Amino acid sequence: MALLATGLAVIQPVLAALVPAMVRADDLPRASALNQTAGTLGALAGPALAGVLVGTFGARLPLLVDAGSYLALVAAGLLIRTRRGGARGTAPAAADGASVPPTWRLRQDPLLVVMVGSLAAVVAAVGAINVVEVFFIREILGSSTTMYGLVTGSWTLGIVLGGWLFARLARRLTDDGALLGAGLALLGGCCLAVLGSAAVPAAMLLVPIWLAGGVANGGDNVFNNLLLARRVPEASRGRAFAVFGAAVQGAGMAGYLIGGLLLELAAPRPLVAGAGVAGLLVVAAVVAPVRRAVRAERAARLPAAGRPAAELATPAPSR
Repeated sequence: MALLATGLAVIQPVLAALVPAMVRADDLPRASALNQTAGTLGALAGPALAGVLVGTFGARLPLLVDAGSYLALVAAGLLIRTRRGGARGTAPAAADGASVPPTWRLRQDPLLVVMVGSLAAVVAAVGAINVVEVFFIREILGSSTTMYGLVTGSWTLGIVLGGWLFARLARRLTDDGALLGAGLALLGGCCLAVLGSAAVPAAMLLVPIWLAGGVANGGDNVFNNLLLARRVPEASRGRAFAVFGAAVQGAGMAGYLIGGLLLELAAPRPLVAGAGVAGLLVVAAVVAPVRRAVRAERAARLPAAGRPAAELATPAPSR
C-alpha cells in the first residue's frame, strides 16, 4: 500500500499539471470540472463494482481488475497528446554573465501561501467528520447501510455539480484576489453544511445538506486548481500541485487522528457540531490574512499600471 501511494504521489500532480497544458486558458475551468467529474464518478463506481465482484468471485478477481486499471493508466499516459503537439523548443542558452531565472517557490507567492494554508487549516479542523460520520449516521441516527451510502454519496454528487456550476463563474473572475475570496466563502459553506448536519433528527435530512456542502466543495476545488494554474509557471506546476496535495493530505491525516481520539471522549453528535464550528472559526481567522495578501497583490500591480513611463524609467537612488 505504501508503494502504491508513492506512485500516486507522482501520478496525481502530473495529471493535475497536464490539464492546463492541454487546454486553452479560457477552457481551463471547464476542463478542471471535467477532470474532477471523471475522478469523482470513478470513486463512486469503483466500490459498487468491487462489491459485485467480491460477492460473485471473491477478492482475487477484483484485485486483478484493479491492477489492470493501473496498467491502463500507463497506456493512457503514453497515448496523451496535447493540443499544441510536437516537441517543445529548447530555451536559448543564457548569455555570458546573465543570471538564470530563479526556481519557483510557493513561499514567493503570498496569495498562494494563504490559499494553501487556509485550505489545509480548514481540512484539519473539520476533518474529524470523516471518522465520526459513520458512527453518527449508523448509530445515533439509526440508519441502514443503504442510507449511509446515500448520505455519503450525496456529498460526492454535490462535488460533481459544484464543479460544473462554478466553472462558469470561475471564467468571469479574472482577478486572482476575487478568486481566492470566493474560494474562502465556499470553504465556509462546507463548514456550515457540517454544522447544520449535527441538528438533524433523521438521516434522510442529511442528503440535501450534504449535497449543498458537496457543491461548495466542488466549486472550491475548481477555484484552487485555476488559481494554481494561473500563477505558477508551466514548468513548475507539477511541483506546485504536489506541494498543494501534500498540504491537504497531511491536514486530512491530522483530522482523522483528531477524530479518532475525540471519539473516545465524546458522543458523535456534539463532535459533528464541533467539527463544523472549528472549521468556521478557522475560516474567520484566515479572513484577515487573505485580505492582506489580496491588498498586497493589487498594490503591487497598481504602480506599474498607473505610474507614467518617465517615472518608471527613473533609476532608484543608490544606497
